[in-house]
Amino acid sequence: MKLSQLAKELGFSLKGPDCNISGVASLGDATPEKLSYLRDSKLLDTALSSNAGALIVPTGLAASFPCPVIESDDPYMTFICISSRFISKYPVYTMPALSWIHPDASVDPTAEIGPFVTVSPGCSIGPDVHIHSGVKLMENVHIGKSTVIYSNTVVFPGSIIGQNCIIGSNTVIGGEGFGFHFAEGRHNKIPQTGIVRIGDTVEIGSCVSIDRGTFTETSIGDGSKIDNQVQIAHNVVIGKHVIIVAQAGISGSTTIGDYAVLAGKAGLVGHIHIGTGATIGGASVVTKSVPDGRFVVGYPATEHRAWKKQMASLARLPELSASIRRLLKKEQNKIKE
Repeated sequence: MKLSQLAKELGFSLKGPDCNISGVASLGDATPEKLSYLRDSKLLDTALSSNAGALIVPTGLAASFPCPVIESDDPYMTFICISSRFISKYPVYTMPALSWIHPDASVDPTAEIGPFVTVSPGCSIGPDVHIHSGVKLMENVHIGKSTVIYSNTVVFPGSIIGQNCIIGSNTVIGGEGFGFHFAEGRHNKIPQTGIVRIGDTVEIGSCVSIDRGTFTETSIGDGSKIDNQVQIAHNVVIGKHVIIVAQAGISGSTTIGDYAVLAGKAGLVGHIHIGTGATIGGASVVTKSVPDGRFVVGYPATEHRAWKKQMASLARLPELSASIRRLLKKEQNKIKE
């Protein structure tokens, strides 16, 4: 497509001659038909030597380049927006004879249903939804428009998934929560009768488990992004635009504020609150609530600066231990004398 067309659609001005763009690439891999970007002036020399046919550059740098450029206050964000124009959804190969849609289900005519998909009674599937092969939607599941669900995912009864969501393969939404009460010498199962509610523009990776609420809801707010192999237990409430990285585990009835970040393998005990904008470091174990905006790390998780001091002290333990042994030996010698 024409670079001038892309710039006009996104509200940016093109500087230099117009050209045709067939795709996007990094500075090092770009060819004369590709668009690339310069994130900051540190890579100016690399950008100048790039073979890219056009560039997105920080505002004020356009004069440095002989090729067509789009100036932007955030070149990377502009690059992301343009990249999406060259990426289409993975096609769903529909085979109606190999899918089962219950007569009581409501499926928009523009939705695409792949082979070996089960759509149970009471389900509602909105416009432009893409459901890939092997997905099972149990009773009364609602899916908003333009959501994509990849192969072999299972969505349990009553679950609500918003618009423009992406659900990875082999994910389980609304499975039974892990709740037991020990009495009379055994573990007695606590009934889990709630649902899962997922907001709009949520992305969930592959092999994620999201348990339904015990009596109410497990919920995930708009814009939140969840990586692969994450466990979210019953009654968890996750705010808007939260990031949860691979292999994190969130115990039951924990709440997470908007814009919080859980790094890889972070573990949270139940019945605590993670504040708005808080960050949990990788492989940390959080045993108590974290205030808004705090950065905690370690086991048990503590404030990042305090943790660094602890680690510095820990690194000196061999030296300190040797000093203590020398002092003890000196005192023992004094006593003998």
